[in-house]
Amino acid sequence: MANQGKNGIDVILAESLKELSKTRPIEKITIKEITDKAGVIRPTFYNHFQDKYELLEWIVREDLMESAMPLFDNGLLREGITYLFTAMEKERDFYEKAVRLEGQNSFVGMMEDAVQELILQRMNKDKLREKITYSWLSPERVAAYYAHMACNVGMQVPIAELVEVYVIMAQKSMIEIIS
Repeated sequence: MANQGKNGIDVILAESLKELSKTRPIEKITIKEITDKAGVIRPTFYNHFQDKYELLEWIVREDLMESAMPLFDNGLLREGITYLFTAMEKERDFYEKAVRLEGQNSFVGMMEDAVQELILQRMNKDKLREKITYSWLSPERVAAYYAHMACNVGMQVPIAELVEVYVIMAQKSMIEIIS
């Protein structure tokens, strides 16, 4: 995906996909349907995204992650996590359908990649390397582990409980959590 930010066409295409997903599974929605709903021609879509899965990845990164970044950047972990889950709850129908996508274009995989990137950007990698004596336990593996844990809880849990669990997981060691 091109390193793009939010622009009007991207937002319109994202809203079109979200709207269409209210009545159809995402995997069955075509580019033509997205562009017709958005009121643009197909080449416009392809000027911005390779396919609908890249558009979905853009939604994850821009609608969710980038919008929460100022909170995370200012040390507001609980508020950032709350924002993410609240944003997903507001568009629950869309995200429930997105979560059902499996395989190469799985939504959970996209979320894991985005969360892993967020963790790596904020991780003190040098400090982590000093504390961990195993060369195979890289910052990337630690970030992947936490991202996997963070992205594999269903949306059936109340937001307040999810936030509490994620904050505990992010701030405590396994020994502290167990005991």
